[in-house]
Parts: sequence; structure tokens; C-alpha cells
Amino acid sequence: MCLVNQKYSHQGGFVLILALVLLAVLTLIGVSSMKSANMELKATANARQHQFAFNAAQSMLEYAISTTGIKTANLDFQSTAAVKQPVSIKVDTVVVAGSATYTGCSVGIGSSLQAGKGFSYNFFNIDAVGLNKTSTASSIQAQGIRFPAAACD
Repeated sequence: MCLVNQKYSHQGGFVLILALVLLAVLTLIGVSSMKSANMELKATANARQHQFAFNAAQSMLEYAISTTGIKTANLDFQSTAAVKQPVSIKVDTVVVAGSATYTGCSVGIGSSLQAGKGFSYNFFNIDAVGLNKTSTASSIQAQGIRFPAAACD
């Protein structure tokens, strides 16, 4: 019986050390996973805020080029002055600012009552800047539009 006890006495504590090492490794894996999940959460929140700003800027563009928007925004799409015409709307609780700028005129191909004359078009660039509620994310969008005109100057 004494021989058996001597045989096992040399291995005393090895299992304890092995268990502590495995526990330390599992703790490191858990902490690493938590940091990774936290980083992904921040990235998702940032993407959501940018999407809000993007949608606000797109709403501004759609508002500026819509028929109702032209009347309420007082944009003069017959103007040939290269001056920025400001326009703003309120999206949710954020005011989105934009501007329409005349860029040129072109005579289209087509027929009218007088032979050799086609329709004329004024071209405008509409710029919009959208921000999220806390102004930490922004989106700048631009769109060109063609609007029928009486004639080119």
C-alpha cells in the first residue's frame, strides 16, 4: 500500500495547474469576444447614424425636385442666374439644408409648332447636406436635374 501512495504523490498539483491555465485561456477568449462584440455594436450604431443622414439628404433632393417641393420651396427653375437658391426641410427633428444652382441650358431635339425648333431645358445641380440628430454623422448628396424651359438665353 505504501508503494501505491508514493507513485501518486509525484503528480500532486499538476491537475490544479492545468485547470488554472485552462481557466485563464477561457477567460482571455471571453474578454476578447466581449471586446469584439462591443466593436461590432459601435460599427452598427455608426452605420445606422450615417443611414439617417443619408436618408435626410435624399429626402432633401426629392423634395427639391418634386412638383410640390418646387412650389413650396420657391425655387425658380426658369432662372438662368448662376446663384445658389437655398432650400431647407425638416426631416424628423433635423433641418436639412440644400441649394439649387443653375448650370446651363440646352435645346433638345424634337419638333414644335415652328419647324426646326425643339424644347429647351435648364440644368440645375441640387446639393443637400444631411445630419443625424446629434450632428455626429453627415451625408453630402448631389443630383443634377433637367427642367423644361421657355427658351435658352
